Amino acid sequence: MLEGIRALGEAALKRAPLIEVLVDLRPLEQLGAGEPAYLVVLNINLSERRLRVDFRVLDKRALVEARWVGNAAGSNSPQDRLTTDRPEYLASQTVPNLLEALPKGTLSEKLRTLLEAVYVDLGEKGELFPEGGGDQQYERYRWVWDLRKLGINPTPDFLPGKSDREQAQRICDREGAEFLTQGFLRAYAREKGRAAEAVKLVGKALHGWVAQELDVKSPQLKLYTLALDGERLVRHPDYVQYIERKLVDEAFEGPKAEEGLCHLCGSSGPVTSNTTRFKLLKFYITDKPGFASQLHERGFLRNYALCQQCYRALLSGERFLENELRTQLGRSNVYLIPVCFPHEQELLRPERLEKWAGYLKSRLAASEKLEKWQEFQQELKRYGFYEERKALYVLNFLFATKVKSAVKVDKLIAEVPPSRLDQLDEVRNRVRAWAAEHLGADVHGEWDLGLEKLFYLLPLRQRDSQVEAKPYLELLDALLVGRPLSVQALIPQLLETAAIHRFERYEAHAHDRPHDPERALVLHLLQAQLFLRYLKELGQLHGLDEDEGGERRATTMTETMARQAAKIEQELVDEGLRAWMDGVGLKGAERGLFLLGVLIGKIGSTREQRESGKPILNKLHFQGVDCLKVMRLANEVYEKLRQYKIADYNEGLYGVMKAHLDRGVSKNELGSPQENVYWVLAGYAYETQRAIRTGRLKKSQQAEAGREVQGAGEEAELEAEREEG
Repeated sequence: MLEGIRALGEAALKRAPLIEVLVDLRPLEQLGAGEPAYLVVLNINLSERRLRVDFRVLDKRALVEARWVGNAAGSNSPQDRLTTDRPEYLASQTVPNLLEALPKGTLSEKLRTLLEAVYVDLGEKGELFPEGGGDQQYERYRWVWDLRKLGINPTPDFLPGKSDREQAQRICDREGAEFLTQGFLRAYAREKGRAAEAVKLVGKALHGWVAQELDVKSPQLKLYTLALDGERLVRHPDYVQYIERKLVDEAFEGPKAEEGLCHLCGSSGPVTSNTTRFKLLKFYITDKPGFASQLHERGFLRNYALCQQCYRALLSGERFLENELRTQLGRSNVYLIPVCFPHEQELLRPERLEKWAGYLKSRLAASEKLEKWQEFQQELKRYGFYEERKALYVLNFLFATKVKSAVKVDKLIAEVPPSRLDQLDEVRNRVRAWAAEHLGADVHGEWDLGLEKLFYLLPLRQRDSQVEAKPYLELLDALLVGRPLSVQALIPQLLETAAIHRFERYEAHAHDRPHDPERALVLHLLQAQLFLRYLKELGQLHGLDEDEGGERRATTMTETMARQAAKIEQELVDEGLRAWMDGVGLKGAERGLFLLGVLIGKIGSTREQRESGKPILNKLHFQGVDCLKVMRLANEVYEKLRQYKIADYNEGLYGVMKAHLDRGVSKNELGSPQENVYWVLAGYAYETQRAIRTGRLKKSQQAEAGREVQGAGEEAELEAEREEG
């Protein structure tokens, strides 16, 4: 996987310098579909001592031109970026921090002039906080812009919050100082106990003033970059060299660097174990010597060390993954990491990188949703080059969660051939066509088993808006690598999801509350059966329709009894129902349970049951039903058939069901309590869907007949008018 990331980074560095490759495009993902967002240019004219502002719509080109590589990592790190999303950084510590780090040159001279021209000094820490306290890193907040020196007359009205405005006005009145002057800022810092709060206030006021000046809403202002006399400082060569040195060269200084062998490419030379600059590739714990070789900090170099070339390539490849190959699957962030086979260079040509990334994300999206699959089919000609080269690389699916600076790897599904997605989709489409044949046309994609649909088949819990996605990721792992799954392990999960719909326990789970929970229950149970057929066609399902799979199957029926049961079924059960049970893979007692559910569905379709919320379902315990309760339920169902006067129409079906169950009980063929209730519910869902489909068909026929009658009446009226004429 690391080799693949390095290869992506090397290719990206061939088309652009490091600082442009490392540009962070994530702000574009945060943009809504409504109002645009802007990059603000704070242009200071030093000779006139005036601040002029300009802005442009935030897009990829704007981010690249502004060299947006993020703020300095870590909340306690000195901020030194000339493009930032925090205007208070530009108005305070950025310039002083750069002056300490930059070599003498034209950029440092300009920044020195700026510091002397527009900054105000809050004074020594002991002077500002004579009783002690204050900021631990006070010098960082000591210098701040005096907006009056930039031709701005700041007022508390620039502040967004009412409480901020009232507090600012109160201090102005108490101190007799104008807003944001040195006296005001010192009083504000003392009242708040930190100079950093005074700096934040300047940032808020600047943000508000810019919004008024540009006549836009303040939330639309996303990024700020600094310019002097019309020159954007991020383009200055001294700044570019400085950022590259901060991101790469400094990692090869200090105790975490020495001469050695690179663990990635094997070259000898200067190497480092300092990986703190990486955002995604957190190789191991590097701040606790207990995890180092020989329990010493320098032992990290034995754990994993990188040369400068590999370091640059990995930084670049990591950013390319973040910008171009990150997507979502089942509400989890997933990084698609392609690894080309040796000597494959066409896919890694710099001019093809972004198109290849777009193809990979589109291909995964096609396996996720029906609409995306249809869009992908329309784009196949455009993707022809990449479709022809699917055999030249494998995919790694890295599922990771970021919490501030920490990265938690949730799952890595390694070395998946792209053709596996084709195989999954081929079976998915066959199952969908089969479902449409038996359940009705798939108008809304209800029978499509895309990877997103599988997410909602599982009872995934949700806490504090975070989904516990491990069961889903394990399922994806099995599907993508072809690992077999047991029906005995799947059914309890499918049954638990059914209980979510039946008892409407949506708040604690990842499922959104549907408009009709009863319909959602039926759809879930049907999709769950389609999923079992899907796994069966993939050859990954164990424990269903397996004559050789265990002693229970081998001893349930003699061949003679099986032939007799098949003959009775053929005579008394309609062909569509038999075809469905055969397609799902039901045998013996499972067929009996399914037919019991069909009968419950027929009872639930009566007018009395529909009007009272189908109380027949209350006889099913979603935790499970053992053998004795199954037989008791079968007897109760017959009484209900008689009660609702539909026993005469279903005696044959009831007899076949009872025969299957009696044999299953006598031969110990029934499964676990969870399996028993699941197959009953499966039959109920099938019959309910069939009743809905029949009802729709009748309404359609009645409407058509009505139109024919209306047409005949209109024709008769016309004929009568002609005769009168």
